[in-house]
Amino acid sequence: MKTLIKNEFRQTRRLLLIWLGIMLLLCGFCYFELLSLQDSLNEMATMVSQFPRLIMIMFGVKGDLTTSLGWYVCIYFWEGLLAFPYAMSLGLSCVAKEKKFGTSEYLFTKPVERKTIVLAKVIVSAVNLLVFALFSGLCNYFTIVLPLGGLEQPGAVLTTTMGMFFTQFLFFALGLLFASLFMSYKAAVRTGTISMLAAYALAFTAEYTENQILDYLTPLRYYDVYEVALHGFRLSFIVLTFAVVGACIVAALNQWKRREL
Repeated sequence: MKTLIKNEFRQTRRLLLIWLGIMLLLCGFCYFELLSLQDSLNEMATMVSQFPRLIMIMFGVKGDLTTSLGWYVCIYFWEGLLAFPYAMSLGLSCVAKEKKFGTSEYLFTKPVERKTIVLAKVIVSAVNLLVFALFSGLCNYFTIVLPLGGLEQPGAVLTTTMGMFFTQFLFFALGLLFASLFMSYKAAVRTGTISMLAAYALAFTAEYTENQILDYLTPLRYYDVYEVALHGFRLSFIVLTFAVVGACIVAALNQWKRREL
């Protein structure tokens, strides 16, 4: 197991660094954009408030953009457009790439159970996602929160960062499940893409209609950044997260164990 984990870290570190670099560029752009708009935030907030509510939701605008929380929530939304597809792609590829690149026959014929191999990849992916989320939180703190004088909500940066990690892990688990169910990597990617788009569509619909039932149908509403920053986590969503992640991983492990290569 230890050797498998080391090898997987070595294989995934380059991709992780690329995504972290993109996240850093995004936060850097937001920082300089904030500096350029700092003297005209009131005018910008007034203009944005005149947009239709659906447009504001689709661009991640919640609360008052003249406050640090309003700006932080907006930037967090755009960071999620990087964080969540990365998590889904990681789930889709962490095991399926062995099939795609023709190394599965070599890897799965080693004197190690398939379940152990897949579990090692899950552990490495979880660490990578945690690194991504923590790096995002640090970037947010130094490029958004500090320049705006901090958030009024104590610990909001930490709780929203953990919310990002939990959401990422949900998408990762779904991607892992899709990859195990479909023999074709392209079919798994297609399904993962559709599910990601559906999750965003449901999230927008749930927020616009304020239908709390729809909140349970999309991972993007489990840890909504604005709600988490103001009120913290909801126990029902935490329980649902562990249930969905656990079910997806167990199903994927069993599927890969029985799968013909």
